[in-house]
Amino acid sequence: MKKLISLLLIITMIPVFAACSGGKNAMEYEGYSFSEGMYLYWMKNWKSYYVKNYSDVSDTEEFWNAENVRGFTNEEYLTRQIETRIKYYLIAQKLFDDYKLTLDKEVKDSIESDINDQIEYYGSKSEFNTALKEDYGINISELRNIFTAEEKYQKVYEYLYDTASGKNTATPDDLENYYRENYVRVKYVMFLKDVKYVYDENGKRITDSDGYYKFEDLTEDEKAEVKANFERVYEEVSSGGDIGAYMKEYMAEFGYDASEYPNGYYISADDYMTHTADVTSAALDMDVGEVRKLETESSYFVIQKFELIDNAYSTIPDSDQFTYLVSYCNNEKFSKEFNTYAESIIVNGDITGKYHLSAI
Repeated sequence: MKKLISLLLIITMIPVFAACSGGKNAMEYEGYSFSEGMYLYWMKNWKSYYVKNYSDVSDTEEFWNAENVRGFTNEEYLTRQIETRIKYYLIAQKLFDDYKLTLDKEVKDSIESDINDQIEYYGSKSEFNTALKEDYGINISELRNIFTAEEKYQKVYEYLYDTASGKNTATPDDLENYYRENYVRVKYVMFLKDVKYVYDENGKRITDSDGYYKFEDLTEDEKAEVKANFERVYEEVSSGGDIGAYMKEYMAEFGYDASEYPNGYYISADDYMTHTADVTSAALDMDVGEVRKLETESSYFVIQKFELIDNAYSTIPDSDQFTYLVSYCNNEKFSKEFNTYAESIIVNGDITGKYHLSAI
């Protein structure tokens, strides 16, 4: 079942930096700068990324003007997201030189290959330059600078925060603090509202040619039975019943194995695709001990929240749910460090103010 990301669960920090007018560059930082065309390129391309990959982002006036749970309009919110990313790119250019880093030949060759592919697609350098000028106000040379800037950013991130070798990678204390501040523990029972799996004669779920499980529609009587079971489980768990027993009864068809998850599920906003955005939002919002009913377009859920277990991220079998804990913690450390540097970036509001996500 395909899962799409929800905009409401983006947790990248959104600092508010001062914008200073003047100059010909869009942004400047300690002798390094990005041109207007580079700024527009990243604004357009990151807008396209969000529209294509986030389930609740659409390029419509209604979406851009709507206010989200953080108190921004969606346009203001995503503009801050993208501008923060561009600022991180800019900071990385200086740090790349400060740390005396270099790009591998393979990376440089890949950049040239990407550019040559585009030249071949458009027919000539002249035609490609014309297209770049019309779309972004840049030329091939600036596009090369953009690709190089992105690679330098990646190199700096790996140098500082690679999970295995980064000089600033998370310490044990960092991991403990991140775990306590960002994770919750829940158990839940899920019921599909309108469909059920199709099984073969051996009791195995059937998949289609693309590898997705096949479903068939429930009858009205079956739908009523599902809802009745959902309500019954909620009432019994709310009255002190063991939700784990119901997980064994109803969750096996979804791949639940009590031996793998004896203590339930550990959920953070970073893992919004693992347990769906709706379940993640509910889990983060609940109080310890609370039992909650949740209804989505396709499913019912009974969710119960529990206290975190000490050192669960380093104890089998719970540790299997923390594969990316170090990466998540490093991302937070990275954002905090780079946000400090970003306070010194000079933003030319006369340039950046010309471009609005709703109009580009």
